Amino acid sequence: MNTIPVTLLFSDGVTHHLQAAKGDKLIDVAAGAGLTLLTDCSNGQCGTCAANCVSGVMELDEYDPSVLPDDERDDGAVLCCVARVNEPTVVELPYDSSEASAEEAPSQHGRVHAIERVADETVRLEIDVDEPVHFLPGQYVRLLIPGQTQWRSYSMANETGQTRLVFFVRIVPGGMFSNWLSAEAVPGSVIEVSAPRGSFFLRNDDRPRLFIAGGTGLAPFLAMLRAVGKGSYASSPTRLLVGVRSGNHLFAIEEIEAIKRDFPALEVAYAAEAAVIPGCHEGYATDLIGQVEVDPRTQVYLCGPPPMVEAGREAIAKAGLRKGDALCERFA
Repeated sequence: MNTIPVTLLFSDGVTHHLQAAKGDKLIDVAAGAGLTLLTDCSNGQCGTCAANCVSGVMELDEYDPSVLPDDERDDGAVLCCVARVNEPTVVELPYDSSEASAEEAPSQHGRVHAIERVADETVRLEIDVDEPVHFLPGQYVRLLIPGQTQWRSYSMANETGQTRLVFFVRIVPGGMFSNWLSAEAVPGSVIEVSAPRGSFFLRNDDRPRLFIAGGTGLAPFLAMLRAVGKGSYASSPTRLLVGVRSGNHLFAIEEIEAIKRDFPALEVAYAAEAAVIPGCHEGYATDLIGQVEVDPRTQVYLCGPPPMVEAGREAIAKAGLRKGDALCERFA
């Protein structure tokens, strides 16, 4: 049987040359070679597996266009979980080859330490584990509650290497995880915690940084800012823009102020659509992008619901930055 060459380029420079049959899914081709590409939903609904096809054309099965907008698709972006090989192809992956090891590290048992409602629709969840969790600031773990088979993904807000993990969870009426948090979970409740995952993480370079968070999309930025504040990552001019539905949805303001004591160069601005508090912009966090001068070298990080992320990409384009250069994490 004739095979088609597929080349995978990882961000650390490691290259893997694979062979595929026509129509094979890229993620299956990689798995056949002992490589576990980062993915989560496996059906084109989350964007975790996003990569860039730099040579060749890949056919994509059905996917959510809010996760992969048409302009990104036109620039070569693909979702590995739904991408199929039809011709010789070269794919760039935005993470190190070590992230695609043949086997994912095993999960571990966790125990709820604390549950605290910190804002409208937002709960702070602390989970204790036996083994320290080492992750790149911005990554997430998957959580599995007893009696369920569906994992839920949440970004850590704490520093890496801790045995107490901190999450900010949006409470969704009728949501499986939300119902468990609201009605069943108590300190001591057992929960399964996966190994860290994700390609949305802080790059250790000297470029100015613009962080744009929507709602609980603030969580990964807290981990990033802690890493910079503690000196683990290069300190460069950084601006954090936080957008929420109302002033009552704002959270972690005290934590951000504490981080600023370690990272005094950090600039922070808040936006709320309603119930605006003093010092907070009325509107969206993305409105604020056009109100500040943006260095053309700026690395933009966006985390929030798909519409907010897309609005952010449009706003940075109007500010003179390339939409394709933004690092994005979209969640439902």
